[in-house]
Amino acid sequence: MLAAAGLLLAGRAFASPVRGTVTLPTELRAARRHVGYWRVENGNVAIVPAAFRPQTAVVLTGFAGPPPAAKTVTVEISGLQATPPLIVVGPGSVVEFRNGDRVAHDIGIRDRPGVMAVERLAAGNLRRARFAQPGGYLVRCAEYPHLVVSVLVADGPHVAVVDDKGTFRLPEVPAGKGTLKVWSQGRWVHEEPLEVSGRPLELAVRVADGGGKEVGE
Repeated sequence: MLAAAGLLLAGRAFASPVRGTVTLPTELRAARRHVGYWRVENGNVAIVPAAFRPQTAVVLTGFAGPPPAAKTVTVEISGLQATPPLIVVGPGSVVEFRNGDRVAHDIGIRDRPGVMAVERLAAGNLRRARFAQPGGYLVRCAEYPHLVVSVLVADGPHVAVVDDKGTFRLPEVPAGKGTLKVWSQGRWVHEEPLEVSGRPLELAVRVADGGGKEVGE
């Protein structure tokens, strides 16, 4: 028992924070998957930028640590938008989709029907889907393609959602070698090797133009 406790304390002693910034190309910063949106100025109401909706996450793989515990998370669909647009959960978690709109939505994962087939969710109704395997999933509406939800099922604890300034922080990453990956706007857009030595690490992650493909493409 004492030996196991000593190993645990030693592991924590060699853990260190990893923080930094993620710089995204224009196509990802704009948070627009599809072109063709209209902008009409009526002279009465000023056009303002859309509210920030965090849709980028940094994931470290290959480093020791248990995955997040399974839980149930609710996504609210209202005004043809889903909130939150990005969810990070552990394997076995359940995501509830509540349709608060007055119209039905045909939602699901087109390339993973075994996880969540595309089915009609009537106005005011609720649908649940269980995510058993680690990975990135993109849930979307077939009729309104901008209505999307990213579900990241993590196989370890080292996941951080990037804030509106592009910064992230992972408080305790054990020493070792692994991989840093970036998920943004429904796809993996960046990957690079990473080594943690037991000292605080500051990173500047730059995502190249055209990085990655949307899940299912």
